[in-house]
Amino acid sequence: MVKKISLVLFLSIAFAGLWDISCLPLLSAQKIHRVAMVTWRGETPAEKGFSDGLKYYGHAIHIIKYHANQDMQLLDDAIAALGKSDVDLIYVFGTTSAKRVLSKIKQTPVVFNIVTRPVESKIIASWNSSGNNATGVSSMVPIVHQLKALKKVVPFFRLGIIYNPLEQNSVIQKGIVKGMETMLNFRLTEFKITGKRDIPQVLTRLNEAVDAVYLPSDSMIKILGTEIITRVNKFKIPSLSALEDLVTNDCALMGLVPDYYQLGRLAALKASLIFQGNHPSEIKTSTLDHFKITVNMHTAKKIGINIPTSILVMADKIIR
Repeated sequence: MVKKISLVLFLSIAFAGLWDISCLPLLSAQKIHRVAMVTWRGETPAEKGFSDGLKYYGHAIHIIKYHANQDMQLLDDAIAALGKSDVDLIYVFGTTSAKRVLSKIKQTPVVFNIVTRPVESKIIASWNSSGNNATGVSSMVPIVHQLKALKKVVPFFRLGIIYNPLEQNSVIQKGIVKGMETMLNFRLTEFKITGKRDIPQVLTRLNEAVDAVYLPSDSMIKILGTEIITRVNKFKIPSLSALEDLVTNDCALMGLVPDYYQLGRLAALKASLIFQGNHPSEIKTSTLDHFKITVNMHTAKKIGINIPTSILVMADKIIR
């Protein structure tokens, strides 16, 4: 009797050479979908959520992983390999990777994830229909909610934003924050960082210029989080991050953030609909309807900030 395999066949294979699936025993008649997974800065809980989600929806998959490691040449190499491979779907993480993949691959279905502003980034035409071979999930949290949460902790009038001007997603977020100056009664000061070398010079005047700092969803800021937030905390400046890791690992004061694992599960639903025969342009791009409040009490004590009870009772995670 033919023995059944588990629903998910999860293989990690370098793009130098794919393991020919025909060499595997034919243990089940269920179709095994070949999925390419393209990540920009390594795997996150989003990819775990995506894999678990596909298992939940009953799909057997064969995953080939391509890690760009924030290197455009590696990303282009991955895209070239994808152009020569026979995959049923491409999962891609982040704005930079999604834009690059979609500029080269026009037919294979693409599910993007952790893209903050997919319409403004011109990844899709609209939330209802991409107008191309993509659909996906946005990690967007309304910035106005983030800034209002920060206002409850510190009534800032001078806000700083630390971002990478070379990352389109980050520039878009900066523009949105700038547009809220009048509504939320603050003046924005920009601190542009394109690499580690910029940090000492750019952040030197931080304590003279701002009452609080906003850290957008930005891959560069994520990588340099420890160096940046160490300086912010040294000046005893409250910070709010759009990335949870900056709160839990790098000691930013607080964050109003999406749950990466749940974003992955939502992306898996999009992939499942494609496997059922739907074209990506027919599947709406969406985001979560619930966001997490994360507070680092160790940082609050260090910089002398009292977190209001109204924030603490709503917090999903408190670092003590």
